Amino acid sequence: MNPLLVFTVLPLGIFLTWASISMLRQKWMYLLVADSFLPGKPSLAMLPNGILMMLVPFSDWITALPKPLSGMISIFLIICLAAALIGCFWMPRPLQPQWMKDSDERLKNGTDAAAVKYRHRLTGLPAPDEQPRGPQHDH
Repeated sequence: MNPLLVFTVLPLGIFLTWASISMLRQKWMYLLVADSFLPGKPSLAMLPNGILMMLVPFSDWITALPKPLSGMISIFLIICLAAALIGCFWMPRPLQPQWMKDSDERLKNGTDAAAVKYRHRLTGLPAPDEQPRGPQHDH
């Protein structure tokens, strides 16, 4: 076991796994920033990447296991690596949570909060969440 991997890659893997699970549960949404940099869903791809990074420091122990077990763990790690790499560039819709699909649909239709606010700013009308400015008179 390499101590450098234990003190660098293992904590990063724990963090990425925690952050990705928290993002899926809509508790900690900061990983969504990564989705604007790549065409896929890197925020979702961080889960298999985090699992891979948590297990890499223990590769010596994994290879010391009996061959069938170490082979299955190795295949699992290869699948995690492939899912993490492919997920950054393409994530199938069935693997995305429903709230992410709904958000993507609102962005495509132009009905997300930022687009609505921008549209109202261009027309000069107050956005639905803003109060009208100036004095109000009932006639």
